[in-house]
Amino acid sequence: RGQSSRGTAAAEKKGDAHGGAADMTRRMACGGLAGMIAKTATNPLDRIRMLSQTGEHGLSSGKHQQQQQRQSALDLYRSIVRNEGVRGLWAGNGANLLRVFPAKAVVFSSNDKYRQLLGWAFLGHRRDGNGGAGAIAAEGRRTPQPLPGYISFLSGGLAGMTATAVTYPLDLARGRITGKMADASSGQKKHYSGIVRTVALTVKEEGFRALCRGITPTLLGAMPYEGIKFGTVGMLESAFPINKEEEEKKKGAVEGGGGGVWRKVLFG
Repeated sequence: RGQSSRGTAAAEKKGDAHGGAADMTRRMACGGLAGMIAKTATNPLDRIRMLSQTGEHGLSSGKHQQQQQRQSALDLYRSIVRNEGVRGLWAGNGANLLRVFPAKAVVFSSNDKYRQLLGWAFLGHRRDGNGGAGAIAAEGRRTPQPLPGYISFLSGGLAGMTATAVTYPLDLARGRITGKMADASSGQKKHYSGIVRTVALTVKEEGFRALCRGITPTLLGAMPYEGIKFGTVGMLESAFPINKEEEEKKKGAVEGGGGGVWRKVLFG
């Protein structure tokens, strides 16, 4: 009987692990797709913002210099369409989209690993697959317990820095593509156009180290940004824990009630 109980517990644990992995994959896919749609929809505004910050509006120097500095968002929109066409509003969007899925995948996967590692390092006992403390329940199964907020903050910050380091060349390429506009009046074309061409030109003209130019402040910004996000989620999970038994009861009640309704509709 003891062997049967252990076998059942092992099978349930294996099923939970597979279910957790499938749920993680689903959330990453949905989050990545939603991020791609949002990035594509807001890329024209992001392009205008980048041009406003860099001041590379594509106007000629001299008497137009003051006009160049006073360009509004609407003026920049018209300048982009006039010099690069409507497609210019989405310049750099390809690099932006390529960053979404790998960045999300690295953030979520590395966050789980960092949670396990930091939990073991700071708390000194083993972690379960979800990064929670493996407390032994009455029936002999492990029930995940939320980690302290500081571990969630550190793991999220480290995960954000890891994702930033992995995808930074794409971020650099996007910045160089969107940060300068062509000048149709003088026939001047953009020096950087396309992800592959931008990366290749950067390496050719400035060396491989140029692909990491500016990465330090970006990493320092990713640490608190992702840390606060994951830390806040950890604190909220601790404040509002999930009771799995009650969730199962609610689920069964909803399914049972729904089945009763359908039986009443179909069979009277």
